[in-house]
Amino acid sequence: MNNMKRYASILLLCFLIVSCNESTTQTEKDYIKNLEEKNKALEKELQEAKSKSEPNDISQKKKQVSKDYFTIGSTEDEVIEVMGDPTSYMITAPEAKKFYYGLSAVFFYKGKVISYDNLDETLKVKVKK
Repeated sequence: MNNMKRYASILLLCFLIVSCNESTTQTEKDYIKNLEEKNKALEKELQEAKSKSEPNDISQKKKQVSKDYFTIGSTEDEVIEVMGDPTSYMITAPEAKKFYYGLSAVFFYKGKVISYDNLDETLKVKVKK
């Protein structure tokens, strides 16, 4: 009889352990599902915000960039858009470059024009007023 009570107690304990693990697993699954739903909602919100801001960003860039010339502060892409691909270029420091167009050169730091040498007067550059 004593053995039977012991087996019943062990059986009851095992049952409780298994049922607790199952409820924890279900709780974890619900938590993960909730996080996934929140993530999807945030991704959708982010995409909507990007799509609303992109047309304004593009129109602002078009206002800033004139394909007729570049100036101090123009980006590498803007210079290439105006001048075409450089004859050659040199990386002069980790964040510095020099584009050559014939004898002329455009100096960049952190991707923006900081100065230029228009020796053969081929650069389409203006000083902003």
